[in-house]
Amino acid sequence: MTDQGEPDHERDVPPERRVVRIPVRRTPNFLRFIITGAVIGFIVGAIIASSGADADGYSARTGVALIGGILAAVGALLAAIVALLLERILNRQ
Repeated sequence: MTDQGEPDHERDVPPERRVVRIPVRRTPNFLRFIITGAVIGFIVGAIIASSGADADGYSARTGVALIGGILAAVGALLAAIVALLLERILNRQ
């Protein structure tokens, strides 16, 4: 051991070759979570809208757009909540 508290094998390694351990903060990519949630929500909304009967005065496309859009927003919100929870769990140290 040296006076500086380094083990003997680290003393022989030049400073530019030493390994420095840096803690890594792992966080989910929020934009990817939100976009994925919105796409899944829209797909679910489109399936629900196309499987039901047409409402009077609205076409099938309008129903798919409305219900798909609403469920896309709900899916994006739920995905953002999941991403926040994952960030808290992964960074708990």
